[in-house]
Amino acid sequence: MGRRDIHVHPILKLYLDLSKTNYLHFGYWKEGDALNLKNFQQAQERYVEYLIEFIPDGVRDILDVGCGVGGNALKLQTYNYNVTGICPDPYQGELFKKNTKGQIPFFLTTLEDFETNQRFDLVLMSESVQYIPLYEKGLRKISRLLKKNGYLLASDYFRKDNAKDLPNLPSFPLSSYLESAQKLGFKIIKRVDITKNILPTLDYGNEIFYNYIKPVLNCILTTLQVHLRPIYWLLILFLKIRLKGGTIRQIIRNNIVPLKRETFEKYLTYQIILMQKERDI
Repeated sequence: MGRRDIHVHPILKLYLDLSKTNYLHFGYWKEGDALNLKNFQQAQERYVEYLIEFIPDGVRDILDVGCGVGGNALKLQTYNYNVTGICPDPYQGELFKKNTKGQIPFFLTTLEDFETNQRFDLVLMSESVQYIPLYEKGLRKISRLLKKNGYLLASDYFRKDNAKDLPNLPSFPLSSYLESAQKLGFKIIKRVDITKNILPTLDYGNEIFYNYIKPVLNCILTTLQVHLRPIYWLLILFLKIRLKGGTIRQIIRNNIVPLKRETFEKYLTYQIILMQKERDI
């Protein structure tokens, strides 16, 4: 959620308040689902249920990388998996521990800095691939964290080849990611494109933003600008410092507004990829 150099706690809280779920991923929608909160929540539940279907028999110990606020970990626990969560954000870590009642091990760390003697049957990266700045380094670390013949289950959106040079799109080129994984000793077991199933999440997000969030934010900003100008300018100054530049309108556009369906379909693809470690590196 958001870019790496941005303080996103208020945005995250707004999302959680609106969605009323503990999931921070896209939903897996059925064809014809109406764009409403109930179907959005069901789509998020369906997403993690579908993801669990990719977990091979014999897997018990799972490392949830970028575990968010605990939704996926709690669902995995109901299937009797032993889950460990890691996340570098203190606020998400607080919510993770609260939501899991402290019953699921959690480490406040990045994947790159995570150290443990434990080795896992599977590493899960549910929309966290895009937050590893150097994904080859991340893949090397994952290999070291896995048991012999362990698995990596990556579920995220990737750039198509026609989007390699577009700096404002998130994540990495799919072809480069897969080539790197294979070079570093991973074999692709299964790969499924679920782009069409997640696109309604974007439609729903844009509908909520333009019909509800944007008018409210504009009203608040206009009220401050007209009636409380000192507070308005202090807010601008604060946000520029905390968010490293940009106007309030730009901050809102870059960090709250979902991508348009058309942009996503043209330049991105959403993939679930199960890989197995064939050798140590």
